[in-house]
Amino acid sequence: MSELKRALQKAKEENKLSWAATEDTSAPAAPPFVTPLSRPMSHKKEPPPNSVEVLAPSYRQTRCIEASSEELVDRKLFSILEKSPIADQYKVLRTKILNIARPNGYRTIEVTSFKEGDGKTLTAVNLAITLAKEPRQNVLLVDMDLRRPNAHELLGVPATPGLKDYILDQVPLDEIMIHPGIERLTFIPAGGRLDNSSELIGSHRFANLLRELRERYQDRYILFDTPALCSCSDPLVLSSYVDAVLLVARAGYTTTEDIAAGMANLGNQKVLGVVLNDSQISKGSAY
Repeated sequence: MSELKRALQKAKEENKLSWAATEDTSAPAAPPFVTPLSRPMSHKKEPPPNSVEVLAPSYRQTRCIEASSEELVDRKLFSILEKSPIADQYKVLRTKILNIARPNGYRTIEVTSFKEGDGKTLTAVNLAITLAKEPRQNVLLVDMDLRRPNAHELLGVPATPGLKDYILDQVPLDEIMIHPGIERLTFIPAGGRLDNSSELIGSHRFANLLRELRERYQDRYILFDTPALCSCSDPLVLSSYVDAVLLVARAGYTTTEDIAAGMANLGNQKVLGVVLNDSQISKGSAY
């Protein structure tokens, strides 16, 4: 071995001995080189490139009242389930609605039916939950059925204070809103029955409410559960305020005469489509 190789070998062995003599086995050894940082190191995990950070809404000024999942399922709110043929159908409905609403800028949607018993409230609540489970938007559900309000019963929240208190008693908006324990979903109950609801829906107070909801919550889809078309003029009055109308019919219950009469009153300019409720789902499919 040449003198140069022997010198290098000796230096290498001495370097190893030096590291072994100073090694502290109680803690991991420090790296031999430290790269200086231009800013303090953060322990926060950086998002991958081109990712979108979705922020959960805050409910610090909203009443939070949560019902159990078992109770919601007992009330036929199957949309809260991760695996359910009925929940899958509501996801299909959500996709079809968003494919129309997003490019057209629709954010306020009225849900009504052709006659009482079609299941429009059940459809409205399930649809609101399904929309809220899609992380790109928040949802506000408003019970506008001031003749027979029952959306609060499905969600398991108090009936008052609500829309009636806002219109008649000037109760602030923050005090009538409820977070029912479902992320990205808020709810305004009707607050009780009103015999002259059509006149109140056409009032300046209600127009101011709609304006405030649109301007204050620009990231939200707002669903209005209204009475059936044949029961009163409320859904016709509200249709002039909203972007679109979703109609609900019930299989084996709603007749072609009911549909013809409802469409004649409403017209088809704002109609998103018709949901067929209470229909049979094939169990033979693997999907």
